[in-house]
Amino acid sequence: MARRAKPHDEELPFVALMDTMTNVVGVLIIVLVMIGIGLAKSVQKVLSDLPKVSEEEHAKLKKEVSEFDAKRDPAEVQAETDKLLAELAKIAEKYKELESQKETSPVPLEDLDALGKQLEVAKKEQTTRKLTVDQLLTMIDQLNLKLDKTPKFEAPPPVVVRLPNARPMPDKAQIHRVLVSENKLVCLRIQDFSKVLEDEFNKDGNGYTLRKEAVKGPDGKPVMKKSASGTQVPQRKMFFDLAKMEAHFNDLFNKRKPRIGDINRDVLVQVTQVPNSPNIQFKLAPRPEGGETIQQATSQNSTFRTLLKELKKDPRSVIWFHVCKDSIPAYLAARDIIDNTEQVPVGWEMFDKPLYSMNMPQDYAVDFVPVQPAGTAPGTPAAKPAGPPPIVIAAPKTTVD
Repeated sequence: MARRAKPHDEELPFVALMDTMTNVVGVLIIVLVMIGIGLAKSVQKVLSDLPKVSEEEHAKLKKEVSEFDAKRDPAEVQAETDKLLAELAKIAEKYKELESQKETSPVPLEDLDALGKQLEVAKKEQTTRKLTVDQLLTMIDQLNLKLDKTPKFEAPPPVVVRLPNARPMPDKAQIHRVLVSENKLVCLRIQDFSKVLEDEFNKDGNGYTLRKEAVKGPDGKPVMKKSASGTQVPQRKMFFDLAKMEAHFNDLFNKRKPRIGDINRDVLVQVTQVPNSPNIQFKLAPRPEGGETIQQATSQNSTFRTLLKELKKDPRSVIWFHVCKDSIPAYLAARDIIDNTEQVPVGWEMFDKPLYSMNMPQDYAVDFVPVQPAGTAPGTPAAKPAGPPPIVIAAPKTTVD
């Protein structure tokens, strides 16, 4: 038997190379298989995540894709790109200009939102002013219409007033006052009023007297005065409750209808307190139905003519007219009655309102505590002003006309 030949040494590297290549190819095949499996899973996941599309929607989308021309002219695309780049360059240049203005200008650029708010406020203010102007124009039109309908002013006929002939007042004159208002003559009868009021004050149990105090002089002794009978009696001061006194005299004079001969037949009576003082004041105002017209006053039995006849008997009597500005003709007519009949001394003055005030004697007062300045103890007398005393100019003497 022939002997087997030994293999050559150069055959061993070829076999090893074949084994290595076989292993590499196997690994590549395995990697490709794994990649395929992963790609299949990814495709399946993408397909599962896609929304379901109906056949109609698919056909519509396919038609839109087919109508879109993806192959646009490069020159057209380049021209559009250049245009956008030019606009971008302009915007950048404008931005740089604004930045430079912001750095150089002391006034900062306003925020657009703030400007918008200011514009809204200005619009509202414009609307309000326009409404005000429209109202004013409407008012002007109404006033012009009233002015067109207003009759032209015609001056009243002239009134002849004679110049006064001043004469001194009679010695110890007894003044009797007449209020001339609404062209009526109202005889006030002040003396009778004063007597009735003092009698009411001195009545026991009148319901409004608080207390009576004796008046003492600086030496602490009672002050004496002459009574109606001529004897000397201690002077007393009476203090009243103002509210109760008002109610009493309102019931006495105003609430009941006056009768013939009552002193308050033609007037309403109101009792008040002199401001910042304990003194008592009575105010007399004409009743709406009170007083006499000039036609009534010319009668022989009128209240005015009867008063004139009584005054003529006493040479000290003076009749004094308080004339309101609306009743000058009535006053002149009343003067004519006096000059042509009884010829009693007359005086007169103008009044701004139909109201006569008379103060009661200081023996009668209301309970009053003066207001003290802040920081001043009660009862402390007021401090005298510094400097020389003020110059007092005496009032002119009262005369008759």
